[in-house]
Amino acid sequence: MIMTKGVVLVLAVSLLAGCGREKKLTSSSPEALRAYAAGVASWEKFYYPEARASFQHALQLDSLFAMAWCRLAVVDASMENMPAASEAMHKAMAFAPGATEREQLFITMWHRRLEFDNAGAAAAAESLLHLYPDEKEAYLFRGNLYEQIEKDYDAAVHYYQKAVDADTGYAQAVMSLGYAYSDLGDQQRAIEQMERYIRLAPDAADPRASLADLLFRAGRYDDALEQYRKSLELKPDYWYAIRQIGNVEAVLGRLHAAEEQYHKSMSFFPAGPQVDAFHLTADGLLSLARHKFPEAAEQFRKALEIDSVNGSAAYGLAQALIRMKQFDAARMVVGRLHAELTRRNLTHAPAMLSYHLMRARLLAGEGNLDEALASCDSALGYSAPLTRLPVYRQMAEIQLARGAFENALDACEEALVVNPNSPDVLLTLTRIYHGRGDTRMVVEIGSRLLALWSEADRDFEDHNELLRLMGKKVP
Repeated sequence: MIMTKGVVLVLAVSLLAGCGREKKLTSSSPEALRAYAAGVASWEKFYYPEARASFQHALQLDSLFAMAWCRLAVVDASMENMPAASEAMHKAMAFAPGATEREQLFITMWHRRLEFDNAGAAAAAESLLHLYPDEKEAYLFRGNLYEQIEKDYDAAVHYYQKAVDADTGYAQAVMSLGYAYSDLGDQQRAIEQMERYIRLAPDAADPRASLADLLFRAGRYDDALEQYRKSLELKPDYWYAIRQIGNVEAVLGRLHAAEEQYHKSMSFFPAGPQVDAFHLTADGLLSLARHKFPEAAEQFRKALEIDSVNGSAAYGLAQALIRMKQFDAARMVVGRLHAELTRRNLTHAPAMLSYHLMRARLLAGEGNLDEALASCDSALGYSAPLTRLPVYRQMAEIQLARGAFENALDACEEALVVNPNSPDVLLTLTRIYHGRGDTRMVVEIGSRLLALWSEADRDFEDHNELLRLMGKKVP
């Protein structure tokens, strides 16, 4: 996510690294190197379609360019096109013996990561850093592993800072520091890093979108929308900002607006199965919000037929089945989710939070409330301060079902520490006060929520439920 610093032909450039000097890239074509540099610049801004096109162009000019194959694989993986990523990485590994040691370690690092060999990926990154301590991307890579796989946020921050130390202008590492501080609950330091990110890349779209993410997480929805729109002023086709605007619209109950943004965000990607699966998954999530559960289940199933490892579709399908009380079918989906997490070596990673949370919803739906609470406790074990909100909200719903109103209120209080304007939590809180017969608090909390949902669509069922709880007419 950094600004382009100019094209450098590194074919003939030597770098001081480790105990020797070694050129950083191996290619027979100066033109391929220029295309590669453009691809890296686009990749660091999260401009995936442009990055992909540049790496493909580099490979048209030099089909033996191992690093370009590796970069193409990483972009394809980021676009959730794993078959294409696997094919490109196979080419990178085939041509790696003709590259330098530095390149070989970089390729190995990413190859192992895409093969879900997380320990091997970490070892390759550490070997790369031992020999070439100026390799800023390896610090960033290692920090990501600490954050996403090993649940060690302090170590992640350390490595992100090492990446910044290696290059004080490395905007992507500054961004990662911002998100890490946010995950740890230190929103002031998070915002400081994102503001620094903006200063490093004032003309790029992502810094504004990343700042918007922090505002979104804190429940500052209007401020977040303002920043996402500023991002689009810089790059009108920035897919990520468009998709995130859709997420804000969905939270605020403006489902038709969300639908438009979701589908628009993918219009800039090359047509293919993964794009088709995304459209179906987005439609399924909106169907859930409309309580059209059979329709949602069908949309999620179709998405999974196209992309069997689409996690969002799988979780959505489980949720739809639970709401339809098809518990045996939901249990099979949840079991397959665990099998996929096992295949990816993620059973000790933060990704397990979503699995345990979905299992808690299944158990609660079946009426196994004590087991459901135990599953919430397991989810908390995989959480960071920022990611605890949905777990505490689910705990509140379970305690409400048990009639334990004080425990339910305590859980809501913990959730609202993360985001005091979370509509999901405020709706649960309204349900609790309604269950207690506390009309005054139903009106007080419900009115806050009505203000957030002032422009909600008529088919947004959470809004309609709120109206019923408040004794108001549903339009």
